[in-house]
Order: sequence, then C-alpha cells, then structure tokens
Amino acid sequence: MPRVIAIVGPTAVGKSSIAVELAEALGAEIVSCDSMQVYRGMSTLTQAPSRAQRCRVQHHLVDCIEPTQCFSVGEYRRMALPIINQILERGKRVLIIGGTGLYLKALTENFCDAPPADVRVREQLWGECQGVGTSVLHNRLRHVDEAAASRIHPNDARRIIRALEVYALTGRPISSWWRTATAELLPGQTVVVGLTREREELYRLINERLLQMVYEEGVINEVRHLLGLPLSRTVRQVHGLADIEQYLQQAISLREMIETWQQRVRNYARRQMTWFRQTAGIQWLPVAADERPWTSAERIRDLIRQPQPPAAVAA
Repeated sequence: MPRVIAIVGPTAVGKSSIAVELAEALGAEIVSCDSMQVYRGMSTLTQAPSRAQRCRVQHHLVDCIEPTQCFSVGEYRRMALPIINQILERGKRVLIIGGTGLYLKALTENFCDAPPADVRVREQLWGECQGVGTSVLHNRLRHVDEAAASRIHPNDARRIIRALEVYALTGRPISSWWRTATAELLPGQTVVVGLTREREELYRLINERLLQMVYEEGVINEVRHLLGLPLSRTVRQVHGLADIEQYLQQAISLREMIETWQQRVRNYARRQMTWFRQTAGIQWLPVAADERPWTSAERIRDLIRQPQPPAAVAA
C-alpha cells in the first residue's frame, strides 16, 4: 500500500469526512491541500475540518496563517515538505486532502521555486494594473521576458504581475526560473484518488452547505470580524467574502447574497473538476448520494491496495 495518498475533488464532495475515516483506518495524518483553509479565523467560510474532526485525526496546514498575510503555492510547498517527511519518518502514512489542484501539482510535479511574493512590489503592480490596464503591463513584460509574455495571456493580470514581480526582485526573467524548476517532492510514492458525485447531487450539497453556514454556523459574524482586519489580497479572493460584505453594506438582500454565493461556488466546483480531469493519473471514485463516509473510506482503501499502474503512481 502506498505511503502517501492524495484525495482530491470539488468542494462539498465530502473529502474531509471521508479522509478522517480513512486516516483512522490507516493510522495516517492529514496534510491539507487547500489554499484558503490555511488561514486563521475563517474556518466556517473556508469549510475547514471541524474541531471534532481535528481531534480525531492530526491535521496539518489548517488554521495556521494570519488572514493579513499573503500565502503562495511556493510557501505551501516549503511548509508541506518537512511536515510530510516528519510524518513518514514516524512510520505513519500521509493523506493529502484538498481541492486546490495547483498545490497538489507543486508536491507531485516539477515546480518553479522563484522567490516568494513581496507585498510592497505586488501592491504597486496591482495599483498600476488598475490604473493603466493589463495590456500595458503585458507589453512591459514582453520587453523584459519575451518567453514569459508569449505564454501568459494578455488578460491574465495575476500571472503578468507575478512575472514582473519576480523580475523586479531578482533581475532575472521568470522564464529562467521555469527552466531550472526543481523535481517533484513525492516521486513514485503517491496515489491520487479523485472523488466525484452526480452534478445535481453535488450542486444540492453546495446549496445546502452554504445555507447551513449562514443560518446555523455564524458565517456572517465571522466575515464581519474579518472585515475589521487589513486582509491580504489572497484572502479577499475566498468565495463568499465579497458577497457577505455587500450584504453587510446593505447593497444586496440576504436572499441575493445567498443565491449569488451559491452560484459562485457551483461555478468553482465545475472549474475544479475541469482541472482535475485534465490531470493524468487520478483514479476516480464516484460517491453515491446515500453513501456514508466510512463506506467511501473502505472503498478507497480497497482501491489503493490494488497493484498500481506506473502512470497512476507517478501522478
């Protein structure tokens, strides 16, 4: 049986509950692979594992970064590697759980280890972008890094700004960092299992989950507290925050807020599935509507006990 198992899939598919059952069965620890659950003070908004789940199984990289800080895939990789190695050295298995495909890719494929974000430089570039537009910044990038400009779409502000940021910090074009990308961290020892549900069932779960967050779990008060902080640009991207902020400003009704938020999350789930379906080596496991988490965990355990084809192991 592999020592490292990754369980991926769209939001609300049931990853957290299934992972806890599987971790207990395998004697494993869980390493989160979620770009937003890493932040403190927003566990409801990010649908982070519950306190009860974290008491049952040791979770890592959940609720550990201040929401005023930016957090990048490179920083995730640098934090995750020693944690994974320490778990393995203790003779335990690792479950990597989440829906952020880029974070999983950073652990299992070659990765560009360019310097981390610089808040001052990035904010300056974002300000310029808002003032003159992405096309001007893309032209600037073309002058300093033709190779990167040819790969980055002129409307992709985030990647344009990242490329200009790296050049400003290092004097080197980001394309040169791409050419020296480091090898994968988990070569040949990771099996990736993707969880799916019927689309209508998944959408129903998303809608119900957000209603529960609003009416039972106090997500509006959580956001009200967050909005009193100088939130990082990364945190500002979490689904639901902008919609709840509009509601708190009385710009939209509660019903409009919920419906807009639900639609955003359904769209996000669809994008997640598009990403993962384009990723080679994932073994897909459909989850039935009435299936209990422990049953899904048993099915995953049976699946990963089978001999793995090389393509699946190298995913």
